[in-house]
Parts: sequence; C-alpha cells; structure tokens
Amino acid sequence: MNSFIVKNNIDKNYLNKYSLYPKKIHVGIFMLCVKGNAVVSINLRQHNVKENDFIVLLPDSITHVLSLSDDVLFYYVGVSKEHLTNLDFIKSTINIYPIMIDHPVLPMDAPIAQLYKEGYLLLSKASALSKNCISHNKELIVALLTIILQGTTELYAQHKEWVNCQHNRTYELSRKFIQLVIDNYKEQHKVSFYATQLNVSLPHFSTTVKKSVGMTPLEFISSVITMDAKARLKSTDMSVKEIAFALGFSNLSFFNKYFRQHTGMTPQEFRKSLIDHRTNNSSDELED
Repeated sequence: MNSFIVKNNIDKNYLNKYSLYPKKIHVGIFMLCVKGNAVVSINLRQHNVKENDFIVLLPDSITHVLSLSDDVLFYYVGVSKEHLTNLDFIKSTINIYPIMIDHPVLPMDAPIAQLYKEGYLLLSKASALSKNCISHNKELIVALLTIILQGTTELYAQHKEWVNCQHNRTYELSRKFIQLVIDNYKEQHKVSFYATQLNVSLPHFSTTVKKSVGMTPLEFISSVITMDAKARLKSTDMSVKEIAFALGFSNLSFFNKYFRQHTGMTPQEFRKSLIDHRTNNSSDELED
C-alpha cells in the first residue's frame, strides 16, 4: 500500500466484506465512528462500537466484523508499518502500546470527536490533491497525520484505570500470552511452548489465562489457528494442503481432523459452503 490511505465514507456496504471471516491486518488502522454502531471482534475479544468511538487497530491485529447498523459510518486512515516507524509512533507510545492492544476502542467526548472529524476531513482533502501538489504539501500531510496519532496517544494516557491495570500480574501475563500467540501460532501449537516462554508452570498458566481471557490457553490457540485457516480458505486460492503447511501442520490428514474438530466440517466442506453462499447471493441479486 501507499504510506497511508484516508477515507471518510466507510459505510455498511464497504464493511460487509469483512464480516464473513476474520482477517489479520498488516498496517495500523485508526477509525472514528461518525454514525451508527457496530460489533467487532479484535484479537478474539468482542467490542461494541458506537458514535464518537475511536478504534485503534495495531499491525498484526486479528479483526472480524460481527454486526453493523444500517446507518454506520466511519472515517478511516490506514498507515503502513514503515510509516508508523518513520513517524516515531511505536517509540512515542512504548509506555501505552500494551494499553492500545488491550483497549482498541477508545470512547471520545463529542467535542474531541468533532476535532478528529475535522482533522480527518483536512487530511482527506490534502491527500486528494493532484500528485504534483502532494510533493509540495507532504509536510502538511505528515503534520496532520502526526497530530491525529499524538492526540490519540494523549487520550489513552488520560485513562488512568487502564494504565493502573498494567501493574496487575494476571492481566500482564494474559496480555503477553495473547501477543505471543499472534506472533507464533503458525509454528507453535503447544501450550507448553507459551508457558515456557512466560516462565510459569502449566497449571498456573492455564488457570490464569482461563480467568482473564475466558478460554483455556489451548482453546485460545486453536481459535486463532482456525480463524486464520477460515480466512485463507475464503480469500485465497491456496490448496488445503498448502494452508495446512502454512499453519504449521506437517500432516494434511491431521489438519483436516483438527479443522473439523473445531468447526464441525472439513476444510473442503467449509470452502464449498462459501462458494454455495456466493452462488445463492448472486442468484438473489439476479432475481431482484
């Protein structure tokens, strides 16, 4: 992608394509809910989003749109990893980065949300200039983007209850586990690997994660693997064998059994159900 993309017309029709399956994003996404409401899953945690809520999706987040109101509307900016680094975003947020991961939905007061709306519109207008003009206005565009990102950082820092929660050992252990899974699930499927990385005993590890996340470590790992498998079956032309190998399964038969255990159908049946769904939708559109 380009260094960044700005849109101020993200509506239900646009977002519906993200509702069929989870997706792992590789850029930073910063969205303001201007109207309506939505329910989204971010890193396997469900969040209710309403007007004036700000969503921060950091690179490598796993997202899934669960429901949308008919009138939902977002302002959106997507920023590449490289550009986030150039803007010193990671460096400047080092102390609250974990808070952004755990609290990706940031409620805003109406006056603050209005300032963000105006900032998005200015950024959108600046980025829409002709290519010849953009080179002369690059510093302006970077400045506007930086203001939005730095403002977000300051708003997070004001949530003292989130900051104080970082000192809770149970919370910290679960947060590190979630990040480890997101980084390693394609190669590491065993709970023992994550317990070793976190230097805790298996019984304590399992109890702590279950209490904090609502799932056992194995259930959480399996959920992430299954979500990725579904996404690949839906959005790529990879064969089932290729998907199995990409997700760390050396045996196709075991992958088929694993997928069926967690979804109730084989990978082939799941892919066929998606094709049938698209075919039925196409038929409905023709009848209309």
